[in-house]
Amino acid sequence: MAVSSHELIAGFADPVQASQQVFRSALKAMSEPGTLMQIDYLQQAPKGLDLSTWQLALSVFDPDTRVWLSPSLAASDAVVSNLRFHCQCPLVETPAEADFAIALHRELPLLIELNWGTAEYPDRSTTLVVQVPALSDEAYWTLSGPGIEHTRALRIAGLTEPFRSDLIRSRQRFPLGIDTFWCCDNRLTALPRTTFIEETC
Repeated sequence: MAVSSHELIAGFADPVQASQQVFRSALKAMSEPGTLMQIDYLQQAPKGLDLSTWQLALSVFDPDTRVWLSPSLAASDAVVSNLRFHCQCPLVETPAEADFAIALHRELPLLIELNWGTAEYPDRSTTLVVQVPALSDEAYWTLSGPGIEHTRALRIAGLTEPFRSDLIRSRQRFPLGIDTFWCCDNRLTALPRTTFIEETC
């Protein structure tokens, strides 16, 4: 698919500095699960992507990063053209092939469709990036585990009960598992596979 110039938007004004700062924010989110991070290096994203998703992609994706997009995103010329132009990342057909999978909350793949890694290489798993309607530190989920001193509250809107249950049960397969980023507007948080999740309401 050729890149359409009229769909392209600008990337970071200072790619090196901005990418490093966004990458640090992503690492902090992953090392302190449930912490809400705000990322404000860009004011525009391709139609269909949240600002936090787009900035994460610009900072992490490269020609060696295999990316899967959920159906609506894969059908978007703006999303596909900008990812290919700015990141040069290959787009794959199935979630299991991907290093990163980006999905709308209403188009989530089943967790079993992703790559969970292997006993020898658990780090070779798919990282799931989900765009959701809202993120907050309200007490809907209670998080515990590495990077959380006691517990931390988190609410992620828009997830179905079956997906929430699968995500909670997936912790039983550690060290295999799926690390996740959750994006909404210019904010993101992360839930690595090491984080235990308890529903509180």
